[in-house]
Amino acid sequence: MIKTLLFSLMTICTLSAFGQSPAALQQEKMKGLQFFAGSWKGEGWMIMQDGKKHHFDQTEVVQPKFNGGVLMIEGFGTDQETKKPIHDALAYLTYDVLKQQYRFTAMTGMGYMTDTAPEVKDNVGYTWSMDNPRYMVKFSLTLDQGDWFEIGEISTDKGVTWIKNFEMRLKKVN
Repeated sequence: MIKTLLFSLMTICTLSAFGQSPAALQQEKMKGLQFFAGSWKGEGWMIMQDGKKHHFDQTEVVQPKFNGGVLMIEGFGTDQETKKPIHDALAYLTYDVLKQQYRFTAMTGMGYMTDTAPEVKDNVGYTWSMDNPRYMVKFSLTLDQGDWFEIGEISTDKGVTWIKNFEMRLKKVN
């Protein structure tokens, strides 16, 4: 514990000695994702646990926090047929200065949570994934002709093959 704290303090001091504070470095690393900031609306589909494709209406609100160093993402979707909530999630996307990697932490209203290191492509989007004992999932978000376009895929063979089980297209409303 003390070694970790000392290492963290040394890293922060080293970064500051080179003229860039940790917050400034974090903000710089997050600049290429600021196009996600704002409110988005649209629709999509997902294959649920019942094995059926469900179409949904979706909103996403992305708010920059700490001068753009963190993006807070709130998503809410309702099933087009039943009008019941189908997706309710909160996530944080940032750059971890000490670990020198991006971090994506998400939680859902169903009690699921993940903390992962996404693959970020500045001014294009990012991909995040998670594993559990039965399967792997990954979600890829991109900016496509001004739209937020996202696909989700699942693999039951450790990532050898992927099957698309989610697609969503949103338009920015502000």
